[in-house]
Amino acid sequence: MALFKGELEEFLTYYESLRDYYKKILERCPDAKLRYQKDRGYDQFIYANVKDGKVVRKGINKREDIIRELAKAEFARRALNVIEADIEVLQNAIDGIIAFDPDSILDSMNFAYKRLPEEYFFDRNKTAISLNLSGADKARIERHKEWGDAPFTQSDYHLENKNVRTSRGELVRSKSELLIIEDLYRYEVPKHYEQVIETNGVRFIPDFTFEDANGELFFWDHFGMMDYPDYAEHNINKIERLNNAGIVLGDRLIVSFDRNGKINMGMIEAIIKNEVIPRL
Repeated sequence: MALFKGELEEFLTYYESLRDYYKKILERCPDAKLRYQKDRGYDQFIYANVKDGKVVRKGINKREDIIRELAKAEFARRALNVIEADIEVLQNAIDGIIAFDPDSILDSMNFAYKRLPEEYFFDRNKTAISLNLSGADKARIERHKEWGDAPFTQSDYHLENKNVRTSRGELVRSKSELLIIEDLYRYEVPKHYEQVIETNGVRFIPDFTFEDANGELFFWDHFGMMDYPDYAEHNINKIERLNNAGIVLGDRLIVSFDRNGKINMGMIEAIIKNEVIPRL
């Protein structure tokens, strides 16, 4: 989440598109100027251009189409003067600024600080919103938060087995899921737990559902007992069934595993940092 610098780059892209737009207008318009004079008490618009080193003038009062083209061309010329000056300023600013990136700042801290939860330092959502950012970063963060808080259809399968409570009061089925959710809390990643998904005729209840930057859903399933043959076979078949329904492993589907009955939190954090957050 590189703040400020990303906003400047968005402005630069916008100004560059404006520059291209007005340059195309000038290419289509006549290379001439509009002049005005009074002729025997009447307003007279003059078409003036240079031909063979001489200024050629002709009245065009009855040619509204040409008057419009000359007006459009003059506006484009003046707009380009402003736009090109702004592009230079923006480019110099972008080249000189060090992006305010909370993740880079956290990574720069020593080991003692890295052991602390992210919320000790800042709130990822509030950081973007309180800085009054405009553009894609703010809109995306706000949209993800609204999506995460919105109602959804949650699985009611064996509710009695949801007996592990997270720090925010959610009930989950296992200690491994608890640890994953607590890490998602730490990184302020909006998610739905056990959302019922139906796609291409397949009903699917992933452990965690996320919304990506384009508003598409992607999923994370944690398999806790892969050392049990029946459990492993069931989940391998599940992955194949989802793949056939367009939820492809490595694309819209992320999976993780317990190893020897224990969850590897280094692997979980790597998945969140490298597989989940970059898509948001």
